[in-house]
Amino acid sequence: MIANRFHIYKNKMAAPRKKRAVEDEMKKLENEETNDPDVEENDSEDDDESENSDDEMLEKEIQIDFEARTADDSDFHGIRRLLQQLFIKANIDLTEMSDMIIAQNYVGSIIKQCELSEEEDDEDISDSNEVFGVISVINVTVKKDADFVKQMVSTLTERCNDCNKRDQFKNYFSDSRQCLGFLINERFINIPPQIALPSFQALKKEIEKANQKKMKFEFKNFLMISKTNVLKDTKSKMKKKDESLELIFQNAEEELFFQEAIFNFSYCVNSEKDTAVGGDWDDEDEEFDSYRTVMIIPADRLDSIINQMVEILA
Repeated sequence: MIANRFHIYKNKMAAPRKKRAVEDEMKKLENEETNDPDVEENDSEDDDESENSDDEMLEKEIQIDFEARTADDSDFHGIRRLLQQLFIKANIDLTEMSDMIIAQNYVGSIIKQCELSEEEDDEDISDSNEVFGVISVINVTVKKDADFVKQMVSTLTERCNDCNKRDQFKNYFSDSRQCLGFLINERFINIPPQIALPSFQALKKEIEKANQKKMKFEFKNFLMISKTNVLKDTKSKMKKKDESLELIFQNAEEELFFQEAIFNFSYCVNSEKDTAVGGDWDDEDEEFDSYRTVMIIPADRLDSIINQMVEILA
């Protein structure tokens, strides 16, 4: 079990404001019934004080302890919800995928808030049972007949506009010698990237232990799908077909995987509305286009990537 402490800024604490808005409406109705100007004046003063208090809360820094745990059945909905933000509206059986992640609980983990003392629990605003992140790997070569694998391959292949790349991409799934692992690295977007380092270190050890027990986790390559964004101005200036998109990775550490990838393509998901999970990526900022970036990374580069994480994130 891994425990880590991080500072998390809750920039969107809407609940207190919503509660205040309801209370305000109730007071207005009461004032109208009583027609008491003194009450209205006092309420106005209270509102100003409350507004200042809300503003302070919006800027408050909240420190939360996280730990990695083995997934169990109670985590199903949290895991599925996180997968939903990656695939959005794609026709992929995320229920089957979530069940698979839970079933192979000897590899992979979920991120939850550490158990709180009674005093801390009174002050906490989050659900201690909430799944804040999931990291795992599924052998899609072995599981090629599973519905969610077939659907994922079909969906991603259709999104690849380059015919040559499309054929190459298919080969990673059809060639049984490739032994391809789908590397899942999903979390709430306001969770700092520092959590990735111990998570990937633990996953690497779990893969090694699984291989020692003759389980089928001896991968040649990893498949990773990343949530990325592209500046609209940058995209509009692209004239040549071979120019690369300037990608902004929502999970910052995944850029390290991108740098080691032997194959990649990206597709736009602007037409699909993101499911805002646990802290919004501000797509209200119209400067960005939302993408998904598909990568194939040699499995023997995982050590190098983790070492780079140590230098950058430790």
